[in-house]
Amino acid sequence: MRPNPSLKRRRASAGSVRLVRGLWGIIADQPYAACLRARLSSNVRPQRTHMAAPEPPKNPPGGIHISRGVALRIPAGGLQISLDESGEVKVQFKEIHLRLDTSTEWLEIAMERLADCDAAQTALLAAYAANEEVGDHIHRVLKASMQAIVASATFFEALYAAARDHLPPNRVVRTPDGRPGRSREAYVTEQLKQAFGLKKKGTTQLRSVLGEIYRFRDETVHPQASFGPPAWHPDLRLLVERRVAMFSFSNTKLLVRAALAYCKILPEVAKKQGPKEIKALADYLLTSGEPLFQRWEAKYGPLLDEAAA
Repeated sequence: MRPNPSLKRRRASAGSVRLVRGLWGIIADQPYAACLRARLSSNVRPQRTHMAAPEPPKNPPGGIHISRGVALRIPAGGLQISLDESGEVKVQFKEIHLRLDTSTEWLEIAMERLADCDAAQTALLAAYAANEEVGDHIHRVLKASMQAIVASATFFEALYAAARDHLPPNRVVRTPDGRPGRSREAYVTEQLKQAFGLKKKGTTQLRSVLGEIYRFRDETVHPQASFGPPAWHPDLRLLVERRVAMFSFSNTKLLVRAALAYCKILPEVAKKQGPKEIKALADYLLTSGEPLFQRWEAKYGPLLDEAAA
């Protein structure tokens, strides 16, 4: 007797795991999916100020919290000024917009993960010198390195986005789809050149640095799982998979330093020769980056080479 397909469908509960076309996946029925969308919408979808707000807590602080990196804008029609019955001026915000610049946050993440990588490297070398098992230490270095380098690359992506938002349309670099032979770092370099007023030499140096940072980032976010020849670990007399050799503490330190250095170099160049629209962003980068500059130099030495300073 052939099974009734409708019975199978009725037996499948929300969130049950089934084999679908050879792949395991979570199959959720419509009520579960609707509930999930409702919960997500309250957290991740933009909210307008005139929408119904949740019930406030007791003794709420009130107002709008503007944290570091957040800018406020009142769109057209967002501010209403009127007179009440007694002739007093009444000001009401109908709508506001907020914008968060995460560039410095990504540098903080990079620095935190670099510190983890440094600690893992110390433990690795100690275990190797004592002829102990080093596998776990190698993977701690690898994981911290990958995260630090991805964070360093994302700093440039966040800076790219922030610069575009500050600039007039004639200085925003277009990124047409389907243009062959143009890498992502090429677009980012061109936009930062326009934003911060880099000359030819500075643009060439930035493109070279971004080429290396994005090469390492791509090895992380677009990983391959193919076989290949091993490489010598830079600190151990061991052959390892090539990405284990790539994502070492020494390479991570170089790339994080480069990202942090450009948080200082670019705004200093902009204050001398950049467009006026970028001055506020330049000031923010120098102010928010200063604690990181000091932390680097206290632990690792000079942030900038003499030629770059």
